[in-house]
Amino acid sequence: MAKIDGNVTAALFRRRWIVALLGAAVLTPFTARAVVLHGRVWSATYVAAYQPTFGATRVPHSGIMKLNFNHGIISGTYVSQSVRPDPLYGRTIIVSGNVSEGRITLILQTGGGFTVRGTLADDGEISGTATINGQFYTFLARVKSSP
Repeated sequence: MAKIDGNVTAALFRRRWIVALLGAAVLTPFTARAVVLHGRVWSATYVAAYQPTFGATRVPHSGIMKLNFNHGIISGTYVSQSVRPDPLYGRTIIVSGNVSEGRITLILQTGGGFTVRGTLADDGEISGTATINGQFYTFLARVKSSP
């Protein structure tokens, strides 16, 4: 009889443990899952593009951005590959920033100031608004490759 009670108790414990884990997974904010999917330390190569938010729509500036994520701290580089005239063309720009709960801030070390504030999606996509020399730009970066 004691053997049966022990098995029942173990089965109930396992069932409660599984329910608790599922509950925690459901309650986890969806925006934070990109970090969970990749872990706390990961890197990716992005194709990034930005264009003015207001005014005439033109061909966006674009480039390759390589980012390293280390427990919320971001470091990396950006190299412009725009087909239109771009003051950043041919230069390697240092990128720094942070990410927390799906919110991301990137700072590109340019003379006039280049800051991106936005969100990091489950698939690693970064979208938001860039501010360059006081002007607003729509910013989008999609993962090209991730080791």
